[in-house]
Amino acid sequence: RGDGLGGRVRMGLAMRETSVQSGMGQLPDGPDPLELVQGDMRRLKRKIKAVIDRNLGSGGETHPLLKSSSKDFFERSEKTWRPTVVLLLGQALAESLPASEREGYLDDCMVLAEIVEIMHTSTVIHDTVLEDFDSLEKGNPAHMIYSSSVAGNKVSILAGDFLLARASVLLSSLRNTQVVEIMAGALEAIMIGQMGLHRPSGGLSTAKYIRTVEDRTSRLLASGCLCAALVAGHEGGSEIAEAAEAVGMKLGTGYQITRDMLVTESNYEKLWKKINGCVDEGKEVQFDEYEINEPLQRASCLIYALEHKDEMRRTVEGEGGFKDVGLLLSAREAIEETDAVGVMRGMATENASEGIEALQKLPKSPARDALCVLAHYVVHPSQDRLQRNNYKDGAYIEPDHSLDKGATMWGTQLAKAKKGAKVGLFSTLTAKVNEKITAAGLKRRLGSLGGSKATKRGEE
Repeated sequence: RGDGLGGRVRMGLAMRETSVQSGMGQLPDGPDPLELVQGDMRRLKRKIKAVIDRNLGSGGETHPLLKSSSKDFFERSEKTWRPTVVLLLGQALAESLPASEREGYLDDCMVLAEIVEIMHTSTVIHDTVLEDFDSLEKGNPAHMIYSSSVAGNKVSILAGDFLLARASVLLSSLRNTQVVEIMAGALEAIMIGQMGLHRPSGGLSTAKYIRTVEDRTSRLLASGCLCAALVAGHEGGSEIAEAAEAVGMKLGTGYQITRDMLVTESNYEKLWKKINGCVDEGKEVQFDEYEINEPLQRASCLIYALEHKDEMRRTVEGEGGFKDVGLLLSAREAIEETDAVGVMRGMATENASEGIEALQKLPKSPARDALCVLAHYVVHPSQDRLQRNNYKDGAYIEPDHSLDKGATMWGTQLAKAKKGAKVGLFSTLTAKVNEKITAAGLKRRLGSLGGSKATKRGEE
């Protein structure tokens, strides 16, 4: 049972000690998946870097945004696990091929892995177009380069399109129209899923959230895995082809559910840090509608909780989202009351378990065993083994979580935040467009909550 409040403790730390507590059991015996394809991943990164450096710009100059996206690819905080899945699956399927065909087949799998990663990166760049430049996130590198959301959006679209064009060229090199059709369908699913994420229609539901996850995240990996089976000579609809597709779909879905829980918590933290930071620095504190509703975009736990809180759900759906911080904080409390964390974590581990079950239909091999290990990595509550900063010289180092917030601290923080909302501490631009809350006013209101240093960072 997930024990409640969605903080890093409740959503992560309380379940970080062992995999047993996350519902997946201890890590199975098998090689480390990231180590097993380390050489192939280096080769793949060199190829993608060459594509970016070589194929855009005049006078030999690469466009700044592509340099930025290249840097993101090589220095991103998370391991590139998607192509790892495709490469490992290819190694597992190669076991049943004649020795004379294996090298050529593995080269094709390298191309498929490259396609999956390039398409994923392109959609990340396109996705930043949907971010508001003046929002809390400010995550669009083009916006940062050009200091303009208009110019940044245009460059983001062009850069993403460039990468998609490169993926199309790579697809054609496989000379397999069925593969082209499948990967084109994956791209279409991504666009549908992204629109469902940022511009949802209809009511909130966990089922709709899962469908969106499958479209925007899982379908691409599932398609890459299916194509690996087809290129190996397995017919579409065969047991092996369906198993390969299921591996990509289930691992992708389990990963994204877990990741979205972490993103949701991060969004809550940003709201609170903004309040504390602005007060400490004497700045005005304002929230726009995007900031208030950002946690809802990926918030599986929030959506599940709202499904079981009819009055709150009707308010959120009727207003088109959260209109004030107080309601958002009440929804956070509903997460604890409905055990939403435990339920969603159960969905993630169930998907990973189904992926492992599908793997059993593939020939036994070290690569298959490594994929089983990777299934545990992607649904671990904190996804520690997917984070680059937890590795040194290629070796995994268990992170120190001793400084993470305790469960009591999170509960106190939520209680104080809710009390602050009741006395009007937080206002949104949409509620009163011209209202600005001064630091003095905030401190005066904070004083009514009690305590000599209520504005101290980290307390509210």
